[in-house]
Amino acid sequence: MITIVALVVAALVLVFFEIILPGGLLGLLAVVCVLGATWLGFAEYGAMGGATVFLGSLLAIAILIFFQFKLMANSSLGKGFFLKAKVSGHSNEAPGEETIIGKKGTSLTRLNPSGKVAIDGQSYEAYSQDGYIESDQPITVVSQDNFKLIIKKL
Repeated sequence: MITIVALVVAALVLVFFEIILPGGLLGLLAVVCVLGATWLGFAEYGAMGGATVFLGSLLAIAILIFFQFKLMANSSLGKGFFLKAKVSGHSNEAPGEETIIGKKGTSLTRLNPSGKVAIDGQSYEAYSQDGYIESDQPITVVSQDNFKLIIKKL
């Protein structure tokens, strides 16, 4: 009986830490503990004992998870573990395909063959058809490939 209780308590501790430090290994070990406790329950107390251990373990884990997410998330300890801010971002917008082709500008960095160019006061990633281009050289946009402009030296 002591071994069954110890395995269930070990499973609860492992689930507690799995929620704080997710990764799957602790959860897998918790499943092994619950299955071991269930097996011992079947061996010592029969089908009813094994089923009781299994269902009781699942209920205890469900209650632990509920309290951990609901109560601990609002505590001072939980605020250090749970993310409260939104994560937001955006991807780079592709420069206008039709309007930017044929425009002239200058290279901001050395294009070797990639670098940055300025067109109409805006900075863009660019790829040089001519290979190496020094900075502050006049360029023109030939085409566009995804988020990079294809340019050539004037």
